[in-house]
Amino acid sequence: MTAEGEDHARILVVQTAFLGDVVLITPLLRALREKYENSHLVFMGNPAGSVMLEGLSCLDEIIVYDKRNSEKGLAGLRNKASQLREKNFDTVLCAHRSLRSAALLKMAGIPFRVGFSNSAFPWLFNARVPRDPCRHEVERNLALLDPLGGLPQDFDVRLEMSVNASPPGPLSNDNGRKKIGICPGSIWTTKRWPPQKFGEAAKVLAEERNAEVYLLGSEEDREAADMVAEAAGIEVRNLAGATTLAEWTAAMSKMDLIITNDSAPTHIASALQVPVVVIFGPTTPRQGFAPWLNRSRTVEVRLPCRPCGEHGALRCPEGHFKCMELIEAEQVVGAARSLLEEG
Repeated sequence: MTAEGEDHARILVVQTAFLGDVVLITPLLRALREKYENSHLVFMGNPAGSVMLEGLSCLDEIIVYDKRNSEKGLAGLRNKASQLREKNFDTVLCAHRSLRSAALLKMAGIPFRVGFSNSAFPWLFNARVPRDPCRHEVERNLALLDPLGGLPQDFDVRLEMSVNASPPGPLSNDNGRKKIGICPGSIWTTKRWPPQKFGEAAKVLAEERNAEVYLLGSEEDREAADMVAEAAGIEVRNLAGATTLAEWTAAMSKMDLIITNDSAPTHIASALQVPVVVIFGPTTPRQGFAPWLNRSRTVEVRLPCRPCGEHGALRCPEGHFKCMELIEAEQVVGAARSLLEEG
C-alpha cells in the first residue's frame, strides 16, 4: 500500500475522539478518495462521530465502535478486532493516539498501519508520522498520508459535512431575520465562557440587529443554555437537548453567525461555511484547533498561564479562571458585529 498509484485497496481511517476531531479528519478522507479512486474507503468512529459523517460522498462504509458502552473493555476490543479482521483491510490510518486504538489495529492484523509518533505504544504502527504542535490539526491529519506519497496535486483542503436532516420547527421557514446561534457548552468545564456573559452578548446582538437567537447543543448543554436564556432576558429559542445530532447540524447550517466556546461547533461551522466567533480560555488557537478556512474571529485574553493543557480541565489549575472571566461581552459582540457587517 506504499505505492503511489496502488488502487482497489481496502483502506480504514480511525478517529474515535470527540465530534470536532471527526470533522477535522474530513480533508484526509477526501484526499484518500482522490488518491485511490477505486479503493474501498471506510471510516471508524464512536456512535456520535459516525453520525457526523453520514452522507459524506467519499466514504463507502462507516463502522461504529461503541468503545464506552456496548463494546467497552477487553472483550469489546477482541470482538471489534475480529470484525475488522473479517473486512480484510490493507491499510489503516489512525488519527487517534490512544493505546486502545493502536492495540485494536494490531490485533486486527491490518498489514500496513500508519499512526502518529507520539501515540501510545507507537511501535504498534508500521509507519509513524510526527505530529507537529505548531500546525493546525487538519494539517497534522493530512501528514498521515506522507508514508503513502503525500497529498494529491492541487488538493482542496476544505472541511466537508452533509446536512442529513430537516432543521427543527422554528427554522423550517425563513422569515428574513438574522439568525444567531449560541453554543454555550463544552465537555471541558474550563472551556465554558460564563452563561451570564453569553446572555449579555445575545441581548445586545438581538436588539441591535433585530436578530433571532438560538441556543444550540446537546442534552448535557441544557443547563448552561437555560442559564444563558435567563441571563439574556429576551425571547430566545432554546433548542439545547431538543434535537438529534443530525438536526443540530441542520440548525447550525441555517445560522448567519455562530458564537461558541473552543469546541465542536467551531469545526462544524467551518465545515458548513457559517461565520463563527470562537472564545478561547484555557486553550489557544495556536494549539491547532482554530477555525479552518472560514470567516471567523477568535476572542481571548493574554495570560502567562495559557494554555494550561492540550484540552480544558474540570477546574482552573491556578484557581482564578481569569482566562474566561476577563473576556467581556462587548469583546464578543464586537467580533460578531464585524462578521455580520462583512456578510
